[in-house]
Amino acid sequence: MGQLILYGRGLIAEEYARYLEGQGRGADIAAFAVTKMNGQGEKYCGRPCLEIEDALKIFPKAEIHLALQEKYHEEVICLLAEFGREPKEIIGLHRMTQLLGEQGIKEISEACPNLTVKRNSHDYSMLEISPKEHPEARFTFYPMTQVPLSQTDIRNLQQTVSKFSNGSVTSRPYLPRLRGRGTAQAVEGGGCRLYLAMATSLKDARVSLENLPDYVHPVMGGAAGYDGPRTAEMAYDDEVADSLSGYNSLYSELTVAHWLWKKAPRAKYLGLCHYRRHFVLTEEIKKAMAEGKVDVLLTTPRLTFPNVHKYFANLPVTTMDEQDYSLMLRLIEREDSELANFSKEFLEGQVHFPNNMVIAKRDIYLDYCRFMFKVLQGMQEHCKREEILRPDRYLGYVGELLTTVYFSYHRDKWKTAHIDYELLQEI
Repeated sequence: MGQLILYGRGLIAEEYARYLEGQGRGADIAAFAVTKMNGQGEKYCGRPCLEIEDALKIFPKAEIHLALQEKYHEEVICLLAEFGREPKEIIGLHRMTQLLGEQGIKEISEACPNLTVKRNSHDYSMLEISPKEHPEARFTFYPMTQVPLSQTDIRNLQQTVSKFSNGSVTSRPYLPRLRGRGTAQAVEGGGCRLYLAMATSLKDARVSLENLPDYVHPVMGGAAGYDGPRTAEMAYDDEVADSLSGYNSLYSELTVAHWLWKKAPRAKYLGLCHYRRHFVLTEEIKKAMAEGKVDVLLTTPRLTFPNVHKYFANLPVTTMDEQDYSLMLRLIEREDSELANFSKEFLEGQVHFPNNMVIAKRDIYLDYCRFMFKVLQGMQEHCKREEILRPDRYLGYVGELLTTVYFSYHRDKWKTAHIDYELLQEI
């Protein structure tokens, strides 16, 4: 084994370095490399970070491993060719989650023989975990930043899955996950039973949106910053509401949730999905909705280590930080002290509901938005007043925590089911 140059600086590069350390190759990493430094620090993950031209001069015999998003691979490969070099390994998000997923399956299977661990069939980046005796009690798990798991993580995993399978994650029972097939009554049309807003933006990767169900309505997020021609996918946009459209970079898909709160037509159920993440609405789920037998549909719960609080506020998977987390709790406290106490306790646990994807009966969805946007806009106003600059998407991540605590706290009032989402492939 020889020296390595990891071409990349970011989550994928950091995770790949951690993976190599776990494979006994940490000492081989001579440096990280970028195309241009542009003021970035000269150290990254405890190693030198250099412009690629300088790195090749200093370490001429080192293997080059790309570790950055797929969309940059072709550009970087062409640049390396100009120096007469080619990468030995090409690692993007897909490959990185595959490597960590394989490691996670091995670790969890060996430590927890009572659990079934496998790849999630709908999202390549996720694993799926369930008790062998209760396969209906399923979780997803994102291996990035969390594999390898500590002994404490394994213990918490066992305890959380056990509580869930007994219907007592928060002492409030979940409705068992709906499965199987049946004869569905129509969810779309006929009085608009379901209105599902699909958040889109100009920044989206290209995916196939052919044959969307009638109840899915593309809504353009960040429309306030767009002056170009409209396409069929831009029939609705978030600018027409009491608008957060100009702040889409901070709120992400939640400017579309805000539009849905303010402007959606009357429908029995309201919901939000993403341009490439779509709910898997089985025939039995549609039947339950048509008959009014379910109040809330949430994504399959996700296991999160070391806990939800630290995952969101301390690990490099979100753009929010500890100050955002504390401010969020203070603003929840202003609204409801009991909910604030619940939130503090629940978010020290291992379960959250990802991606702000929710379907709920209209009155429930509107109240959820009222609560969520009061906190989020309060955070935005605080940062503006104190002249605190915050990074893109941070309020979107805070929204995932607010979605989690709102529906977990109120779950005893509603019939709640968990369903999968599928990740559409880029084209």
